[in-house]
Amino acid sequence: MGRLLVVSFLQYRTYQLELRDSGGRECAVVIHPPARKGEPHEVPREGASATLTELIARAKALIDGVLGPRPPPRQLGQRGRMTNERLRV
Repeated sequence: MGRLLVVSFLQYRTYQLELRDSGGRECAVVIHPPARKGEPHEVPREGASATLTELIARAKALIDGVLGPRPPPRQLGQRGRMTNERLRV
């Protein structure tokens, strides 16, 4: 009986992560950069027991290393309160 290969895509910042899982320890993550920004490459496995979750975390760390740290999340709640206060005046 043949093995089932599951391929999924995950958007992270401006990059696409291709997740490949064929069960057990056979998994891989391929980073696809935005158009004209480079070639796709597979995340290196450090150790034979790397899980898919660990490979995804490494891929995100590599992307953050290239793009720099993520900006802090915007606080939408304050903006809405200011708008409501302006309407009351």
